[in-house]
Amino acid sequence: MLFAFALAGFGALGLCATTITPVIIEVPSDGRAIVTVRNDRGREVLYQVTVMDWHTVDGVDQYVATQDFIASPPLFTLAPSESQIVRLGFRNPVRQAVEQAYRLVLAEVPRPSDPAREVGVVDFAIQYLLPVFVAPSGHGVKPALRWSMRSEGEALIVRASNPGTTRTALTMVGLSQQPGPHPEADIASKQRVTVLAQAWREWRLPVPANKHGAPWRIVLVLDGSDTPVLVPDVDMWPSSAR
Repeated sequence: MLFAFALAGFGALGLCATTITPVIIEVPSDGRAIVTVRNDRGREVLYQVTVMDWHTVDGVDQYVATQDFIASPPLFTLAPSESQIVRLGFRNPVRQAVEQAYRLVLAEVPRPSDPAREVGVVDFAIQYLLPVFVAPSGHGVKPALRWSMRSEGEALIVRASNPGTTRTALTMVGLSQQPGPHPEADIASKQRVTVLAQAWREWRLPVPANKHGAPWRIVLVLDGSDTPVLVPDVDMWPSSAR
């Protein structure tokens, strides 16, 4: 069986004819939230809901099965154009000082007996991974990323560490040799990345041979913005080039 994964962004997710709102689930102090699922396919679809614990270990996202949440209903069928409200309840009454992160996995379950299946057509088990965040106790500490850079072969490795108690999301991280307070990136990664609280992420940015040893400035774009922001360090050299 083949599997396809859809990582959710802001707004309503309309991919493969399933619409989900919201796609970033903020769990308030009472530990409850709701998600609405709509089947926009032309046939009936069976859905399964599970929740996974989300941690970043050594810069890599890891997902582990958890019983911290109860989802109701965990399994349901939707006819074309039909919607279902899924209720989430947080089982853990102890509020943590650091924001807790999870992924809600909404899977379209293929059924061999589906009369709409065509002979010779491969079914895909589509799974949507929606971020779920449980607010920390108190007001939390606003994320203030700490940046560093090092050389590794023909690339520069940019690291963002988040010592705060809540996550921050970036839609671009890059390097620039251009002047000004809002320079465009000469080299960039434009994948949306969430840096969880008390975790770090890295970007590997290949550098042209004629640019090695030159000073670079780190630029980024915060999720929800289109304007490049310069990391406060005016000029940064790779650590091995100092």
